[in-house]
Amino acid sequence: MPRDAFQDFLTPNPRTLEQAVHRAVCGIADQSLKPLMPGDVGPLTQTRALLALMVFCYARQIYGSTDLSDIAQRDPDFARISGEGFPQATIIRRLRVENREVVHRCLVAALHFLVERKILLGVLTKVSDAQLAEEANRRIIMAAFLDSVELDGKQVQNPPVEICYLFANRKARGH
Repeated sequence: MPRDAFQDFLTPNPRTLEQAVHRAVCGIADQSLKPLMPGDVGPLTQTRALLALMVFCYARQIYGSTDLSDIAQRDPDFARISGEGFPQATIIRRLRVENREVVHRCLVAALHFLVERKILLGVLTKVSDAQLAEEANRRIIMAAFLDSVELDGKQVQNPPVEICYLFANRKARGH
C-alpha cells in the first residue's frame, strides 16, 4: 500500500483519541521507525500497530508492557492488523527504547488532542507545548520504571528484612 494511501483514511479533524493517535502514527515517515518484527517492510504495519497501541495506552495512563501485551491479546482487530502472534512485553519494551523519539512525538500529539478536548469543555483555558512535551517524557519514564520494577520483581524473590521493615512501619526510622 503506498504511503499516501494511509492519508486517505485519516480524519482531518480527529474527534476521538483513537483517530488522533492514528493520525500521529500514520504521519511518521518510514525512515524514522526502526522495525521490530522480521519481515515488517513497506509501511511497517506491525511496528505502526504496536506504536499506536503504545501511544493510546500511555495517553490513557496505562504503562506496563505486560498490560499492553494483554490488551493486544484481547483485541480481535490487533491480530488482523499486526500479523501473526501478539507482541510480548519484551518487544513492547524494545519498541519504546529503539523508537523513543517517535513514541514521544506521537504521544505529544495524543496529549495535545486530549488537552484540546478539555479546552472545548471549559476545563482548561490554554495548552502549553512545553508542558505537553514534559508530560510525554514523564509518561515514557513511568512506563520504563514500571517495566524495570516488574523485571526486578521476577528476579528478587525475597526482599531483605530491612526493606520490609521500612515499608511495614508508618514511622520513618532514623539513622
